[in-house]
Amino acid sequence: MDYKKFLLFGDSITEFAFDPEHFTIGAALANAYTRKLDIVQRGYAGYNSRWAIPILEKIIENSGKDIVIGTIFFGSNDSVQKGPQRVSLPEFVDNIRKMIKMMKQANIKPIVVGPGLIDRNVWDVLKTQDIEKGWIRSNQLFEEYVNVLIDLTKDENVPFVNLRQSFLETSETKNEKWQKYLIDGLHFSGDGYRIFFRKLMKIIDLYYPEYSPDNMKTSLPNWRDIEADGSNISL
Repeated sequence: MDYKKFLLFGDSITEFAFDPEHFTIGAALANAYTRKLDIVQRGYAGYNSRWAIPILEKIIENSGKDIVIGTIFFGSNDSVQKGPQRVSLPEFVDNIRKMIKMMKQANIKPIVVGPGLIDRNVWDVLKTQDIEKGWIRSNQLFEEYVNVLIDLTKDENVPFVNLRQSFLETSETKNEKWQKYLIDGLHFSGDGYRIFFRKLMKIIDLYYPEYSPDNMKTSLPNWRDIEADGSNISL
């Protein structure tokens, strides 16, 4: 029995979406969409938007007819100051636009997600060799890439999950340091993934209510409604 699919497409923050060590968005979505949608995780640590395009093409070619909604989450690598991962702002915009259009053409509801925050006091210590090469990430660079995504998603009329804003607002509301949302200065802790999950669900409720879990039918009847011989189970 097949279910329609919810695609999580992105870099390492998507790849780590089912880390069993703490709360993660992948497991939370799988729980929210139990017997409604299958969560398909396609995350690639270290990848940028340029390298992502042919991968998304292949995903859609192989499984596009079953995918109904999906996230596009890149920018943390694209925005690095220099090095092989760097993608300039103009190309980054073009790449994300291409992926949005690819999803739309395949009748997949796209949701774009932007970079959160980086704690250089932690990340730079862990990545000294990268820093020595000039492969530097910063909140200033992240913000530049977030801002172009805000404009792009408005232009394409698709929803945007602004994690940078969500992290800062949550930190202020709860009077806590936003650094606790990161496990190593860049990747998300359980608290960070929880903020991501809650913001994503609000976006779905607002922009794609037909795919809000509360508005979707559960596959197969409740066990209390099944005849003893199972004759009324319709597959």
